[in-house]
Amino acid sequence: MSAGRRGRKKAEATRPPEQFLDLADVLEYVGQVIARGVPGAVWVRAEIASLTDRRHLYLDLVQLGEGGEVAKCRATMWARERYDLEGKFRRATGGGLTAGLKVLLFCQPDFHPQYGFSLQILDLSPEFTLGDAALRLDTLRAQLVEEGVYGLNRRLPAPADFARVAVISPGGAAGLGDFRRETDPLEAAGVTQFVYLEATFQGHAASASLGAAVAQAREAHARSALDALVVIRGGGAVTDLAWLNDLEVARALATFPVPVVTGLGHARDDTLPDEVACVRTDTPSKAAALIVRTVAAAAAGAQEDARRIRAHAAGVLVDAAAAAEWTLDRAGAAARRATDRAALEVDALMRQALGLTPARTLARGYALVRGAGGEVVTRAAGLAPGTPLRLEFADGTLGVRVDEAD
Repeated sequence: MSAGRRGRKKAEATRPPEQFLDLADVLEYVGQVIARGVPGAVWVRAEIASLTDRRHLYLDLVQLGEGGEVAKCRATMWARERYDLEGKFRRATGGGLTAGLKVLLFCQPDFHPQYGFSLQILDLSPEFTLGDAALRLDTLRAQLVEEGVYGLNRRLPAPADFARVAVISPGGAAGLGDFRRETDPLEAAGVTQFVYLEATFQGHAASASLGAAVAQAREAHARSALDALVVIRGGGAVTDLAWLNDLEVARALATFPVPVVTGLGHARDDTLPDEVACVRTDTPSKAAALIVRTVAAAAAGAQEDARRIRAHAAGVLVDAAAAAEWTLDRAGAAARRATDRAALEVDALMRQALGLTPARTLARGYALVRGAGGEVVTRAAGLAPGTPLRLEFADGTLGVRVDEAD
């Protein structure tokens, strides 16, 4: 086919048709089809992607299909129904409609030529939202049990003292203020060191934010050992707390190497962090009270231990003094006995010495031999024959001469 013929063919294909519909007619026709196909309101299950509050409440609904495709639609809650429906939802769940919630809405499909297709919300089922959250919690819990990590942190012994603590909380939250009013005096006194970490606790960013904060706490523990990790936030609705039911966050807390303490601002409802934590308290204030009470008890125990040590030391000193006194008493008695024995021996020796005086010796029949000069002669050797001697007896003296020696 020549270029000229191809050009004529193309020009003929783009020639406007002789019959056509206006856009308004097409949209009106689509609206009629929708009205005939969905003649009344229907219950619609979806997830809230976003909300816009302009007196009327505008919702963007989404649903992820099994094949990964995403269905999207706008929905409107008119002001005339909004007060009653939001009140119904809040009374059942404790919170309002927020992005990320799974909802079951009773809607009237509507197609407007100017605004396109949307759903008009006539009613809602809070029970579906609560049931979905509970079902999700059951699923996540079963997963952690299957992995064998669900009870790891719960089996750790509760902290006996709090010298160094990491705290994860929303930045600038009222719950954090309540916590610090109780614990700041401990830090000011140098008793407890706190490492504060900020995280988002609700919304699509909660999982990544909390996971990053737990990782930072692990790094802080690696640098200098922690006694506990405390996770706190102020009071919240069930739908707000549902953001905490995250598998990655729960796994990180369940496997944390030191006890985890939670104070998430609720007493009635469970969250997965509460379930895997070593210690659960209801509020940030109660978590702070636990720390203060434990530190005080540890201090009191230390004082009692010191008292017992001092008392034991005093007892040891008393016993030592008594033993020393007893030893001295025994030594003194032994010395006295030795002295007495020595005195007796001295007396005996004195008596013996006194018994050996010349007069007493002569009285016992002995004689004292003296030479011519009166000197005492004790040996015969050396005496020449004819040497004059004087024998001294007890009753007198007698002069003699030495005979010739034998």
